[in-house]
Amino acid sequence: MNISSRQLDAFIALAQLSSFTLAAQRCHLSQPAFSALIKGLEDGVGVRLFDRSTRHVALTQEGAVSYTHLTLPTIYSV
Repeated sequence: MNISSRQLDAFIALAQLSSFTLAAQRCHLSQPAFSALIKGLEDGVGVRLFDRSTRHVALTQEGAVSYTHLTLPTIYSV
């Protein structure tokens, strides 16, 4: 399982913005390319990180744990 920094940036952007369109813009990607990046990340880690519907995106329990582990070190490092 190789996870790129680009995938991690995309994951964090989507977790924070809860919008594929806005997160794709933040990452300077088209929405289809961004979606493929997130799908590749989920396939790589073997779990679904986001629950999706046509109008809603939310972290799954696994996604929330991952987000916490990825962002806590940056919050507490001074």
